[in-house]
Amino acid sequence: MTTNSSTKITKPGLGGSTTIAGRTVLVTGANRGLGQALVEEALRRGAARVYAGARHRFTHPDERVTPVIMDVTNPAQIQAAADQVESLDVLINNAGVSLPDGLSDRGALERHLAVNLFGTWGVTEAFLS
Repeated sequence: MTTNSSTKITKPGLGGSTTIAGRTVLVTGANRGLGQALVEEALRRGAARVYAGARHRFTHPDERVTPVIMDVTNPAQIQAAADQVESLDVLINNAGVSLPDGLSDRGALERHLAVNLFGTWGVTEAFLS
């Protein structure tokens, strides 16, 4: 992926680009780490509105950011978020978990799948419908 201006991302081989300027973006896992950086980058690129999904309430100094409480393993919170967002141009499924336990721990594996697979699928499904 290459950047050809401050607001366009070009995807090699796909023949297109995504313009963030003036768009509405939702970032899951937005309260820290990579998610927080994605929110800041969307703002820097001129997003009109950034919905920042996180499990816990937080604040952001930029008025274009709307925090949304959303645990990606909670279908009711996902649906409430989808109902709150009037329109969406870009969905960034960033929420994820990395637990140090090996694959021999069934509980850890189930948590990985709940967040990293089914959580991503649930959010995508809710915002496509």
